[in-house]
Amino acid sequence: MILSCALAACSGDARPVCGPGPFPAGDGDGHAAPLGAAPGEARAGRVRAEDLPSVASGLATWKAGDFVLANARVALVIEDVGDSDLYDPWGGRPVGLARVAGGKLIEPNNFGEVFFLLGRSTVVTDSVSVIADGSDGGTAIIRARGKLHPLPFFESILGSVYRDGYQDVDAAIDYELAPDAEHVDVRYRFAAPRDRQVASVLHALMYTKRTPVFQPGKGFDEDLQQAPYVALVDDGATSWAYLAGDGPLGSSIAVSGFVGTFSDGFTMPACAAGDRLHAQIVIGGPGLDGVVAAVARTRGEPQREVTGVVTRSGVAAAGVRVHALDSGGGYLTRATSDANGRYALHVPAAASVELTAFRRGDAIATSPAVGATPLALPAAGAIHVIATEAGGRVPVRVQILPAAGQVIPQVPAGFGEAAYADGRLHVAYAVTGDVTLTTPPGTWEVVVSRGYEYELVRQTVAVAAGATVVVGAQMVRSVATPGIQCGDFHIHTWRSNDSGDQALTKVAQAVADGVELPVRSDHEWVASFAPEIAELGVDAFAAGIGSIELTSFEVWGHMGVFPLTPDPTAVNAGAPKWQVFPTADRPEVQMATLSPPSVFDTVRARREAPLVIINHPRGGANYFDYVGFDPATGLASQTAAWDTRFTLVEVFNDSGWQQNRGRNVADWLGLLRAGRKVFAVGSSDSHGITTSPVGYPRTCITLGTDDPRQVTPDLVRDQLAAGHATVSGGIYVAATLGATVPGDTTTGAGSPLAVDVTVQAATWIDVTSIEVIVDGQTVDTIPVMPGDADPDNPVVRWHKPITVQPQATGGFVVIAAYGTRPLEPVHPGRVPFGVTEPIFVAP
Repeated sequence: MILSCALAACSGDARPVCGPGPFPAGDGDGHAAPLGAAPGEARAGRVRAEDLPSVASGLATWKAGDFVLANARVALVIEDVGDSDLYDPWGGRPVGLARVAGGKLIEPNNFGEVFFLLGRSTVVTDSVSVIADGSDGGTAIIRARGKLHPLPFFESILGSVYRDGYQDVDAAIDYELAPDAEHVDVRYRFAAPRDRQVASVLHALMYTKRTPVFQPGKGFDEDLQQAPYVALVDDGATSWAYLAGDGPLGSSIAVSGFVGTFSDGFTMPACAAGDRLHAQIVIGGPGLDGVVAAVARTRGEPQREVTGVVTRSGVAAAGVRVHALDSGGGYLTRATSDANGRYALHVPAAASVELTAFRRGDAIATSPAVGATPLALPAAGAIHVIATEAGGRVPVRVQILPAAGQVIPQVPAGFGEAAYADGRLHVAYAVTGDVTLTTPPGTWEVVVSRGYEYELVRQTVAVAAGATVVVGAQMVRSVATPGIQCGDFHIHTWRSNDSGDQALTKVAQAVADGVELPVRSDHEWVASFAPEIAELGVDAFAAGIGSIELTSFEVWGHMGVFPLTPDPTAVNAGAPKWQVFPTADRPEVQMATLSPPSVFDTVRARREAPLVIINHPRGGANYFDYVGFDPATGLASQTAAWDTRFTLVEVFNDSGWQQNRGRNVADWLGLLRAGRKVFAVGSSDSHGITTSPVGYPRTCITLGTDDPRQVTPDLVRDQLAAGHATVSGGIYVAATLGATVPGDTTTGAGSPLAVDVTVQAATWIDVTSIEVIVDGQTVDTIPVMPGDADPDNPVVRWHKPITVQPQATGGFVVIAAYGTRPLEPVHPGRVPFGVTEPIFVAP
C-alpha cells in the first residue's frame, strides 16, 4: 500500500491528514476449482450452485457466486459484495461453513451470523476478492475491503456507548486458510488518516438459539466472560468455534439469541497500515465433540479418546447422549450413540472423566471412563397413544405427567438437554394421532388434548419395564364454531434470532392444539408455514400464510405485516425496510431510521395490500410508548410518528383479559372512544414452545368454511380487517345486536338494546364472569353460575340477552368472559378468557 501524507501529517501536527487509499483488491474469481484441494493445499475461489449442499433447516443464506476458502478438511463460505441478508447489510462476511470430503462440502452447519466489530463499526464492503488462491501451495486468502462505518443493527444499542468516528478509515477483513488447517484466521487491516482510538473490540454472534452456545468447563452457558472460546453446536452436522484473537473472551452480554463479548481496544496510528488477528474460526464436527477435538488440535492440547457402547436391556441403544465431566465437575464434551449404540468422546489426555448417559424417557446411567466404557441404561417401558375422531386419526397434544410420587430423571442445565416443561416427562405433538413414548417404570398420567374446542382424555397408567401400555383416546369436539377458523399471527421459529424452535415443531404444535391458521412471523424475514404444512401432510388441518414481524428493535417497536408473499430473490425474502444506510455504491448516504407512518405507507402499497398489526404496543421501546399514546384522549404526543391508519392492535400477547385490563385493553378502548375503528388481535408471540405455546391466545375469524384448504390470504386479511372475529384464550364469546355482528355497525344509539350473548367453553375450562363494556366503560360484570349452563349442552355456559345503551351520539359494545382457574393441564399458567370485537352503534 502507498501512503500519501501531507507534510504536517507526518511531522506531528495535532490533526494529521493523509490519504492511505483503499487496500488493494485481488482477483475477482480466484481458483477455478476451489473445492478440489488435495492434502497439503488450500484454495480460494467462487462457489457454484451445484457445490452448495442443502441445509436441513432451509435457513442457509449462501448463494452461487459467493466465495469459498477450502482445503481437504474444512471450508468457509464468504458472501459476495452487495446487499446482504440478516443484520449485517454489507456483504463480505461468513454465510456458511462445512467440512470437506472428496472435494465436496458435507454436513453443513445450520449457520447464523457473526459480526466483526471495532467498537460498533465494521466494513462497508466495496469489494470481495481473492488475494491468494492457493495455487502456489500456500495460504489461501479472501479479502472484503471498504471503509469502516457503524453497523445499523447496533446503532440504537451501542450508539451512546461507543461514539465511533471511523468513517474515513480504510479497512479490510482478510480470511486466511492454511493447507490442512482446521481453522480460518480472521485478520483486520486498517489505515487511518489520523490517530484513531478504538475503545473496545466486540466479538458478537447471532442466532445462538439455533446452534446453542458452549464454553469449556461450564457447558451450555451463555455467560462467556473469561471463556477461552465459544462453540456453536449443531448436533446433526458441522459445529464451529470462535476464538478471539486477543485472548480469553471479555465481559459478555447475552440477549435474545445474541451473544457478545468486549475486549480491550487499541490505537490505529495515523499514516500507517496496520493489522491485527481479530479471531479464529475453528471448524469441526459433527456435534460438540467434533469441534472440541478440533479446537484442542488447533491449540496443540493433547487428547485421548473414550469409547464404548450404550445398551438398554442388553440391546444397543441409539440416540443416547453421553456427557463427559472432569473430576472437578467441569463439563468437557458430549456425543450421541449411533445405530449400534457406539459413542466416542475426546477428552484432555490427563483428565479423570465421569460419563453420564441420558435420553429423554429413560433413566440415567453413569460410570467413570476407564478404557472402553460400557453404559447400561435401566430397563424402561413405553406408552402408546392412538387418538381418533369419527373413526379417523387426528392431531393431538400428548403429555406424560408423573403420578403417585413418580420422579422425572434430570441432568444439570449445563448439559444442554431440552428442559422439562412444567414437570412433564413428555410433551409430544402427534400430528398423525399416533405416538409411542419411552417411559421409566412407574405410574404416569396421560393427558391427550386437541385444543380448546375439545374435551380432554386423561388416564393414569402403570408402566412396567419392557412393556408398552396402549392408551386409546377418542377425541370429542364439544364447542361448536361453524365457519370460524382460529389463527395465531405471531409465531417465531429459529429463522428469528431469538427462537430455537424448528418450524416443523411449531406447525405440529399448532395443529395438535387446534390452530388452523398458524402465521409465521419471524423477525425481518418473510416466510410462511406452507412448506412445513405440506411436509407434515396436515393441509386438512392448517393453512400457511406469509408474514413478518417488522422489527425496529430498540427504536419504535415491532409490527406484524400480514399477508406477505416471500420473495427468495430479495434481501431477507422481501422484508420491508425501516432504515436506510450507506452501501458500497452509495457511501454518501447517511444512516437513518424512517418514521413509522412512512414505513407503514410503504408496506400498505405492496401488491399484497397487507395489514399492519401493532404488536405488543407497550413495554419498553414499543410503539405506544414511543409515540406517547394517551388512552384518555386517544392521541399521541409525537404526532409526526403517529400513524392514523392502522386498524389492528395485538391487545393480547401471550396474555389474558384481566392482566391486560389496565394496559393494552385500556389503550384499545381509548382508541375506540376516540372514534378509531381498531380491532383486537390475540397471539402467542411464541419464541419457545416450552415457555409460550402457539395458540394462547388465538384470533378466531369468521371465514364461512371449516376447511383450511378453502382459505385464501385475501379472505383472511379482509375478514380480519373488517373485525369479523373474536379473541379466544380458551373461551368462545359470540355477540350480536339483532343481525349485526362484531366489526359491523347498527343503529339505535341512545336507546336500550338487547345484545344476544353466547359463551362456550369445553368442560375442563373455567368460566366465572362476563364483563359488559359500553363506550369504553364497564357497565356490568355478571357472574356465570353452574345453573346458567345449557342443561342439554353443558359447554354453553351462558346464552341470554344483555341490555345495553350506547351514548346517543354513537358508541360501541364489547363483551368479554373470563375464568380464574388456569388452563391446566394443557397450557399451565394461562388464564382462560374470550372477547368480542366491538359492535358499533350509530344514532
